[in-house]
Amino acid sequence: MSNHQFSILFNGHPVSVTALDNDSYLVQVTYKPVTIQLKKTSDGREHWLDQETQQETYVSRELGKLITAHLCTA
Repeated sequence: MSNHQFSILFNGHPVSVTALDNDSYLVQVTYKPVTIQLKKTSDGREHWLDQETQQETYVSRELGKLITAHLCTA
């Protein structure tokens, strides 16, 4: 899935998404692109982490939901 590109609507605006390796996505949502990564816990829960901080944030979680929805309908 490397370098697969698509767009999602975030707050009513289209944003560009590029799929990277290791369940990571580069999202051009601000002037500085955000890279988020899907991590699953041992019990199967999903967490979308901002790769810069290695923390789940509101933005990373919301973008992750939109990416998941896009991939499920693609």
